[in-house]
Amino acid sequence: MALPQKARALVAEFIAMTLFVFVGCGSAVSSQINEQSSTNNDQQTDIFFDTLGVSLAFGIGIAVLAYTIAPISGGHINPAVTLAFVVLKKMSIVDGLMYMVVQFVAAILGAAILWGCTAYYGDQGENITPFGLGQNSVANIGIGSAFLVEAVGTFILVWTVMMTAVHKKSIAGNIAPIAIGWSVFLAHIVLIPLTGCGINPARSAGPHIVNAIAGMSAPRGVWTYYVAPFVGSAFAALSAWLLMGLDETDETDEEDKQEELDKEEQSS
Repeated sequence: MALPQKARALVAEFIAMTLFVFVGCGSAVSSQINEQSSTNNDQQTDIFFDTLGVSLAFGIGIAVLAYTIAPISGGHINPAVTLAFVVLKKMSIVDGLMYMVVQFVAAILGAAILWGCTAYYGDQGENITPFGLGQNSVANIGIGSAFLVEAVGTFILVWTVMMTAVHKKSIAGNIAPIAIGWSVFLAHIVLIPLTGCGINPARSAGPHIVNAIAGMSAPRGVWTYYVAPFVGSAFAALSAWLLMGLDETDETDEEDKQEELDKEEQSS
């Protein structure tokens, strides 16, 4: 017997987030494994292709998984995206909180599965888990810059979601997940060298929490990954609603045109 609709939506988000963390963070771990065993001396080329590969994994991963669960849960797979729907009153606060709880728990499971699959490569330098399970940490930039770039990266993602999957006049249709995946790819290309690219509090929490359980200390600037994405999401949602007429329909346009015609007739 099929689950009730709300339960199905939560299960869908749980499965998708688990797989997303496994694939995305797994690509980061695998790139480190490849780099460690590579005999290629061109380090700059290796770094570029590592960044490109990981960015593609996250982008394609979110697109594929969004396609699988969008008809069931809307395909959020990100608490920051869920917040945007709550802010715009497209889902209740209670439903939004349930989505977020499920997403965070699933991310922890995804990171734990990744650890189990790659345990052979553990104890690498300061990392007890294999290459830190691809956890986010602020690199050689200030915390303020990290906050800003995480907020902007999340803005790109949520803006794309709003304008392709939510906007009444979107031309994206069934290819919206592809545009969303590309937005994730673009954010990662820019952010990976700076912050590792969070833009998803659950994705960040999975490796952070599993690493903490393993005995590792919190990375630098850890709080930015749980504040900046929500700030960027709120700005993106409100911008789409206030500036782009998120809920306008063709009927609204027809009414505006009719009013203009009526005014022209009256003036003539």
